[in-house]
Amino acid sequence: MKPYLVELKLKDTEKLDWKKGLSSYLKKSYGSSQWKTFYDEKATSDLDHLRNNANGELAPSSLSEQNLQYYSFLEHLHLRLGSKGSRLKMEFTWYDAEYSSAQKGMKYSQHTLAFEKSCTLFNIAVIYTQIASEKINDDYKTSITNLTKAFSCFEFLSENFLNSPSVDLQSENTRFLANICHAEAQELFLLKLLNNQVSPKQYTLISKLARTTCNLYQKCHDFMKDTETDLVTYGEPKWKTTITCKLHFYKSLSTYYHGLHLEEENNVGEAIAFLDFSVQELISSFPFKTWLSEFIDFDGFKETLEKKQKELIKDNDYIYHENVPATVQIDSIKALDAIKPPPWEKVLEPYMENVADKSDTLYRGIIPLDVYEKESIYSEEKATLLRKEVEETETANLEYSSFIEFTNLPRLLSDLEKQFKSGNISSNTDTQGQLMREQIQAWCKFIQTNGFRNIEEQMNKIIAIRKQILDVLPALPDDQKENVTKLKSSLVAASNSDEKLFACVKPHIAEINLLNDSGKVWRKFDEFNRDTSAQPSLLDIDDTKNDKILDLLKEVKGHAEDLRTLKEERSRNLSELRDRINNDDITKLLIINKGKSDTELKKIFAMELEKFEPLSTRIEATIYKQSSMIDEIKATLDEIFHLSNFKSKSSEEEELSKDRKIFFDSLQDAVKAFSVFASDFPKGVEFYNSLLNMSKDLVERVRIAKNNESSSTSSPAPPLPPLDFKAPEIGIPPLLPQKSTTFQPQHRQGLNLDSRFQNLNVSSGNKVAQGPNVPPRTYEASHYATIPGTTGPPIPPKQSQEELYDMRRRKAVENEERELQENPTSFYNRPSVFDESMYSKYSS
Repeated sequence: MKPYLVELKLKDTEKLDWKKGLSSYLKKSYGSSQWKTFYDEKATSDLDHLRNNANGELAPSSLSEQNLQYYSFLEHLHLRLGSKGSRLKMEFTWYDAEYSSAQKGMKYSQHTLAFEKSCTLFNIAVIYTQIASEKINDDYKTSITNLTKAFSCFEFLSENFLNSPSVDLQSENTRFLANICHAEAQELFLLKLLNNQVSPKQYTLISKLARTTCNLYQKCHDFMKDTETDLVTYGEPKWKTTITCKLHFYKSLSTYYHGLHLEEENNVGEAIAFLDFSVQELISSFPFKTWLSEFIDFDGFKETLEKKQKELIKDNDYIYHENVPATVQIDSIKALDAIKPPPWEKVLEPYMENVADKSDTLYRGIIPLDVYEKESIYSEEKATLLRKEVEETETANLEYSSFIEFTNLPRLLSDLEKQFKSGNISSNTDTQGQLMREQIQAWCKFIQTNGFRNIEEQMNKIIAIRKQILDVLPALPDDQKENVTKLKSSLVAASNSDEKLFACVKPHIAEINLLNDSGKVWRKFDEFNRDTSAQPSLLDIDDTKNDKILDLLKEVKGHAEDLRTLKEERSRNLSELRDRINNDDITKLLIINKGKSDTELKKIFAMELEKFEPLSTRIEATIYKQSSMIDEIKATLDEIFHLSNFKSKSSEEEELSKDRKIFFDSLQDAVKAFSVFASDFPKGVEFYNSLLNMSKDLVERVRIAKNNESSSTSSPAPPLPPLDFKAPEIGIPPLLPQKSTTFQPQHRQGLNLDSRFQNLNVSSGNKVAQGPNVPPRTYEASHYATIPGTTGPPIPPKQSQEELYDMRRRKAVENEERELQENPTSFYNRPSVFDESMYSKYSS
């Protein structure tokens, strides 16, 4: 027996211009100035060339590869566009396969990408059947594999592409073609066994396989039969004849081998009944054998059946004497399906992976908005992770810097090493006292060279400016009552800020004045130091301590170098983490998984964030090691100081040392508070001066306007509506010499100044008077560095101008609130609360 396969035809198509379609889409999405950023002309030309090859005159195996690659590109594009494929504004035109004269020239055009995909899939399935026919004489196994893939492809079409205008792509027709491919693959598997030597053990297997084959052809027969007319539902007329013939033939074959199996089981009577049934089915296939006569030996099979039937009847008459059932049912034979089609996604997977990178280049400007939204959520999680690592790293770096600066470790180690290497082991030098003395000397220089060191004088200066403003305001007329109120409100807000600023520095006035007088501060400091210049007795010197101290110093130097190395390593790890986070792009992953739920996406995000854990772990390790090493250095230094002082300190010396530490700390707190005061006070003075100048200018404008009104008959312009105003939010963030912190009082007031009042512009004819700008801040708003956000390709414009304005406005409000939280003294950095057109009523 030789196999006969139904011949399927390919769909034809008209030429398509992907270059025009993609460029047009990108121009609409990004505008004429930006679209070329996302357009790759070579990749688009390659896609056009690939489609032409996929629908060209190539061998079936080559056509298969070209079509699968092209369909993979379509699938990647569909993942990005989804159901919005019509936005490409491309017309896809395909012809139906010509199985009859009625289908000749039938073409359909649609703008949906799904139509292009379904037609390409149809051709892929047909090409698989052509490869199977081409290889059928060489290897049944290869043909079975290709028919199985065709079955999977047609089945995928019937389940996923519904309501197509094309006759070929209608769900019932693609399901019919899938059944044909399934039946033919099963038939080939069966023929592979029949064409070899069949043993009695295989009777049951062949019977079951033939039963499944006839069942599959039964489905095809049921689709094509029409009880009223002889018109074929789909395909060529000879398909119906061929399918009907195979249906009866494989019923006959199944019952024949089942009869042989019953004979082996000594059920001769039942075996004769199945052989009778087999002969009847074989005879029923004869009228339809026209197209199969060259492939199946019907006459030879009939002779074999009749011969076996006579033998069994004779044996039963003379030997077994069993009753022969009048009728038997073929349903008693179990079916066995040998064809297990792989999911179509599994067949396509290697091609999807092969073109993934090219698709990312080709479609990089086509990204769904919901993917951007999900990517922004992931970006925020990355930013949170990076922010945490930056904060921890900078805190650790600050701890390192503070420790090194406070202990002056490099110089301390150098001095101690020189002292003990030179053999001067009898010195009782107070190293801690020397460090304090150097620090106090630096503070004295800072206070004495600062122009704001006289706190009371600065307070009186502010009070004098306030008084001048209050003296000017009564000169304004009643119709300016609202503006006067705003000026006074601003004055009150600034006064509240000053009170908190002065409250921060007032408790430390005595210490500031002390630092302003070098003689007094040194006399005070010397009260805590005893005279240790006298040399100790040589009997008290222990020579063995010198070597131990040098060993300890060497150990501390090693730890200090390790600390520096840890800091550099931590900075490198943070820099690498920042680069990896900024360069991380999961757009492709989100496109593939865009149908996932929020819970599934969270799991995907968590898995993606795990790739940053090694760097985070290394940063945490350096922080932990640094903390441990600083503790070791402190303990070792304490031991060195203990060994270098050969006499134990008396209780009186211990008490003086504690008092000295308290005195030193009080000076340190005073310098911290004064640093903030000296940084913020000039802003307040500048702001008060601007208010005073505005008030005076307003009085002068009112006077000029009244003079003009008395000499002119024209009516004045109506006054401006009241301005929105809120009370200020004030706080004083003190500056530490080594570290910036934020002081936040318990009671606050709030101030929100609109950014449109950047400068006070008063119009008078053609002249414009501009108010003074508030000086910029002189200290950092936060300890932490700015964390760069991840970037992605621009989003095609979707929002209206109103939506964009609302979004920017909300962002501005959030930034304003965040700035007030991080830097409450930003009041002085805010622009004026007055509208530049507030004096328009009096402009000439």
